[in-house]
Amino acid sequence: MLDSEFDEKSLEGIESGKRFFIKSYGLAKSTEVLLQKAIRHIMQHLKRPDLALSVECLLRELTMNAAKANFKKIFFSENGINSNNIDQYARGMLAFREALCTEMFNEYSQKAKKADLHILIALDYNEDRVILEVRNNVPMSIAEEERVREKLRAAMQTTDFAQLFTENVDETEGAGLGLMLCLTALRSSNIDPRLLSISTDYKKETVARAEFPLRAEYIPARKMWSEKQAV
Repeated sequence: MLDSEFDEKSLEGIESGKRFFIKSYGLAKSTEVLLQKAIRHIMQHLKRPDLALSVECLLRELTMNAAKANFKKIFFSENGINSNNIDQYARGMLAFREALCTEMFNEYSQKAKKADLHILIALDYNEDRVILEVRNNVPMSIAEEERVREKLRAAMQTTDFAQLFTENVDETEGAGLGLMLCLTALRSSNIDPRLLSISTDYKKETVARAEFPLRAEYIPARKMWSEKQAV
Protein backbone atom coordinates (compact mmCIF):
# COMPACT_ATOMS: atom_id res chain seq x y z
CA MET A 1 0.00 0.00 0.00
CA LEU A 2 1.33 3.43 -0.89
CA ASP A 3 1.66 6.05 1.83
CA SER A 4 1.63 8.87 -0.72
CA GLU A 5 -0.55 10.38 -3.41
CA PHE A 6 1.67 9.05 -6.18
CA ASP A 7 1.65 6.27 -8.73
CA GLU A 8 3.37 5.22 -11.96
CA LYS A 9 1.31 7.75 -13.94
CA SER A 10 3.17 10.48 -12.06
CA LEU A 11 6.24 9.66 -14.16
CA GLU A 12 4.47 10.67 -17.33
CA GLY A 13 5.34 14.09 -18.69
CA ILE A 14 8.62 14.50 -16.81
CA GLU A 15 10.37 15.52 -20.04
CA SER A 16 7.96 18.40 -20.58
CA GLY A 17 7.57 19.36 -16.93
CA LYS A 18 9.61 21.70 -14.80
CA ARG A 19 8.41 20.57 -11.37
CA PHE A 20 7.72 17.14 -9.90
CA PHE A 21 5.50 17.13 -6.81
CA ILE A 22 4.40 14.46 -4.31
CA LYS A 23 2.34 14.60 -1.13
CA SER A 24 3.30 11.85 1.29
CA TYR A 25 2.69 10.79 4.89
CA GLY A 26 5.73 8.60 5.52
CA LEU A 27 8.29 6.71 3.49
CA ALA A 28 7.03 3.23 2.68
CA LYS A 29 9.27 1.04 0.54
CA SER A 30 6.87 1.28 -2.39
CA THR A 31 6.97 5.09 -2.25
CA GLU A 32 10.76 5.05 -1.98
CA VAL A 33 11.04 2.86 -5.09
CA LEU A 34 8.76 5.12 -7.12
CA LEU A 35 10.67 8.22 -5.98
CA GLN A 36 13.87 6.52 -7.08
CA LYS A 37 12.37 5.89 -10.51
CA ALA A 38 11.28 9.52 -10.80
CA ILE A 39 14.69 10.89 -9.81
CA ARG A 40 16.55 8.63 -12.22
CA HIS A 41 14.11 9.54 -14.97
CA ILE A 42 14.59 13.26 -14.35
CA MET A 43 18.38 13.07 -14.08
CA GLN A 44 18.56 11.01 -17.25
CA HIS A 45 16.40 13.61 -18.99
CA LEU A 46 18.78 16.34 -17.79
CA LYS A 47 21.76 14.27 -18.99
CA ARG A 48 23.17 14.13 -15.45
CA PRO A 49 22.59 10.52 -14.34
CA ASP A 50 25.81 10.82 -12.32
CA LEU A 51 23.93 12.96 -9.77
CA ALA A 52 21.00 10.57 -9.34
CA LEU A 53 22.41 8.73 -6.30
CA SER A 54 23.20 11.97 -4.46
CA VAL A 55 19.71 13.36 -5.11
CA GLU A 56 18.18 10.06 -3.97
CA CYS A 57 20.27 10.07 -0.79
CA LEU A 58 19.28 13.60 0.19
CA LEU A 59 15.64 13.10 -0.68
CA ARG A 60 15.43 9.91 1.37
CA GLU A 61 17.17 11.34 4.44
CA LEU A 62 15.25 14.63 4.40
CA THR A 63 11.92 12.87 3.85
CA MET A 64 12.71 10.46 6.67
CA ASN A 65 13.49 13.38 8.98
CA ALA A 66 10.23 15.10 8.03
CA ALA A 67 8.25 11.91 8.66
CA LYS A 68 9.88 11.46 12.07
CA ALA A 69 9.01 15.05 13.02
CA ASN A 70 5.36 14.44 12.13
CA PHE A 71 5.31 11.10 13.93
CA LYS A 72 6.93 12.69 16.98
CA LYS A 73 4.09 15.22 17.18
CA ILE A 74 1.54 12.39 17.18
CA PHE A 75 3.55 10.31 19.69
CA PHE A 76 3.90 13.25 22.10
CA SER A 77 0.19 14.02 21.84
CA GLU A 78 -0.79 10.39 22.48
CA ASN A 79 1.48 10.17 25.51
CA GLY A 80 0.68 13.57 27.02
CA ILE A 81 4.23 14.89 26.58
CA ASN A 82 4.71 18.67 26.72
CA SER A 83 7.45 19.47 24.20
CA ASN A 84 8.02 22.87 25.86
CA ASN A 85 9.02 21.19 29.13
CA ILE A 86 12.73 20.34 28.94
CA ASP A 87 12.54 17.25 31.15
CA GLN A 88 9.38 15.92 29.50
CA TYR A 89 10.84 16.54 26.07
CA ALA A 90 14.03 14.62 26.90
CA ARG A 91 12.08 11.65 28.31
CA GLY A 92 9.65 11.79 25.41
CA MET A 93 12.43 11.72 22.80
CA LEU A 94 14.07 8.72 24.47
CA ALA A 95 10.76 6.86 24.43
CA PHE A 96 10.09 7.92 20.83
CA ARG A 97 13.50 6.73 19.62
CA GLU A 98 13.03 3.40 21.38
CA ALA A 99 9.64 2.99 19.69
CA LEU A 100 10.89 3.71 16.17
CA CYS A 101 10.70 0.65 13.96
CA THR A 102 9.23 -0.44 10.64
CA GLU A 103 5.93 -1.36 12.29
CA MET A 104 5.70 2.08 13.88
CA PHE A 105 6.38 3.79 10.56
CA ASN A 106 3.54 1.88 8.91
CA GLU A 107 1.14 2.59 11.79
CA TYR A 108 2.07 6.25 12.15
CA SER A 109 1.92 6.88 8.40
CA GLN A 110 -1.77 6.06 8.62
CA LYS A 111 -2.20 8.21 11.73
CA ALA A 112 -0.40 11.08 10.02
CA LYS A 113 -2.73 10.78 7.03
CA LYS A 114 -5.80 10.98 9.29
CA ALA A 115 -4.33 14.03 11.04
CA ASP A 116 -3.21 15.57 7.70
CA LEU A 117 0.37 15.78 8.95
CA HIS A 118 1.88 15.54 5.53
CA ILE A 119 5.16 15.83 3.68
CA LEU A 120 5.36 17.79 0.44
CA ILE A 121 8.22 16.68 -1.79
CA ALA A 122 9.11 18.84 -4.79
CA LEU A 123 11.77 18.58 -7.49
CA ASP A 124 12.11 21.80 -9.46
CA TYR A 125 14.43 21.33 -12.42
CA ASN A 126 15.77 22.81 -15.62
CA GLU A 127 19.02 22.64 -17.60
CA ASP A 128 20.77 24.86 -15.02
CA ARG A 129 19.91 23.22 -11.71
CA VAL A 130 17.81 20.82 -9.68
CA ILE A 131 16.21 22.09 -6.49
CA LEU A 132 14.67 19.63 -4.09
CA GLU A 133 12.43 20.70 -1.24
CA VAL A 134 10.90 18.63 1.54
CA ARG A 135 8.23 20.43 3.56
CA ASN A 136 6.30 19.08 6.52
CA ASN A 137 3.50 20.95 8.24
CA VAL A 138 4.99 20.67 11.74
CA PRO A 139 7.13 23.72 12.59
CA MET A 140 10.22 23.44 14.76
CA SER A 141 10.41 25.27 18.06
CA ILE A 142 13.26 27.71 18.64
CA ALA A 143 15.05 25.08 20.76
CA GLU A 144 14.56 22.36 18.13
CA GLU A 145 15.84 24.61 15.36
CA GLU A 146 18.96 25.44 17.38
CA ARG A 147 19.64 21.73 17.94
CA VAL A 148 19.34 21.10 14.20
CA ARG A 149 21.66 24.01 13.41
CA GLU A 150 24.24 22.75 15.92
CA LYS A 151 24.19 19.31 14.30
CA LEU A 152 24.44 20.84 10.84
CA ARG A 153 27.43 22.93 11.96
CA ALA A 154 29.09 19.86 13.49
CA ALA A 155 28.49 17.82 10.33
CA MET A 156 29.92 20.65 8.19
CA GLN A 157 33.15 20.62 10.21
CA THR A 158 34.05 16.96 9.77
CA THR A 159 34.01 14.18 7.19
CA ASP A 160 34.61 11.49 9.82
CA PHE A 161 31.43 9.65 10.82
CA ALA A 162 33.08 8.10 13.89
CA GLN A 163 34.32 11.49 15.08
CA LEU A 164 30.90 13.07 14.58
CA PHE A 165 29.21 10.27 16.52
CA THR A 166 31.76 10.40 19.37
CA GLU A 167 31.81 14.17 19.77
CA ASN A 168 28.09 14.83 19.27
CA VAL A 169 26.35 12.06 21.17
CA ASP A 170 22.86 13.24 22.12
CA GLU A 171 20.73 10.64 23.84
CA THR A 172 17.54 12.46 22.88
CA GLU A 173 18.07 13.71 19.32
CA GLY A 174 20.81 11.47 17.91
CA ALA A 175 24.24 12.40 16.61
CA GLY A 176 23.22 14.00 13.31
CA LEU A 177 24.57 11.19 11.15
CA GLY A 178 21.71 11.60 8.66
CA LEU A 179 22.70 15.22 8.07
CA MET A 180 26.32 14.21 7.64
CA LEU A 181 25.25 11.59 5.09
CA CYS A 182 23.50 14.36 3.13
CA LEU A 183 26.57 16.58 3.23
CA THR A 184 28.80 13.68 2.22
CA ALA A 185 26.55 13.00 -0.78
CA LEU A 186 26.86 16.65 -1.84
CA ARG A 187 30.63 16.67 -1.40
CA SER A 188 31.00 13.44 -3.37
CA SER A 189 29.26 15.18 -6.28
CA ASN A 190 31.53 18.24 -5.96
CA ILE A 191 28.64 20.38 -4.73
CA ASP A 192 29.04 22.96 -1.98
CA PRO A 193 27.45 21.39 1.15
CA ARG A 194 26.24 24.86 2.14
CA LEU A 195 23.58 24.46 -0.57
CA LEU A 196 21.65 22.33 1.94
CA SER A 197 19.48 24.33 4.34
CA ILE A 198 16.83 23.57 6.94
CA SER A 199 14.49 26.29 8.18
CA THR A 200 11.15 26.88 9.87
CA ASP A 201 8.65 29.69 10.18
CA TYR A 202 7.87 28.53 13.77
CA LYS A 203 4.16 28.58 12.89
CA LYS A 204 3.18 26.26 10.04
CA GLU A 205 6.04 24.32 8.53
CA THR A 206 9.63 23.17 8.36
CA VAL A 207 11.49 23.26 5.04
CA ALA A 208 14.59 21.32 3.98
CA ARG A 209 16.07 22.54 0.71
CA ALA A 210 19.03 21.48 -1.44
CA GLU A 211 20.26 22.88 -4.74
CA PHE A 212 22.22 20.90 -7.34
CA PRO A 213 23.91 23.17 -9.93
CA LEU A 214 24.21 21.47 -13.33
CA ARG A 215 26.44 24.04 -15.03
CA ALA A 216 29.66 25.62 -13.74
CA GLU A 217 28.46 29.13 -14.62
CA TYR A 218 25.17 28.76 -12.74
CA ILE A 219 24.98 30.89 -9.57
CA PRO A 220 22.94 29.18 -6.81
CA ALA A 221 20.15 31.20 -5.17
CA ARG A 222 21.82 30.90 -1.76
CA LYS A 223 25.06 32.41 -3.10
CA MET A 224 23.19 35.28 -4.75
CA TRP A 225 21.38 35.96 -1.46
CA SER A 226 24.66 35.92 0.49
CA GLU A 227 26.26 38.36 -1.95
CA LYS A 228 23.30 40.75 -1.64
CA GLN A 229 23.51 40.60 2.16
CA ALA A 230 27.21 41.46 2.01
CA VAL A 231 26.63 44.63 -0.03
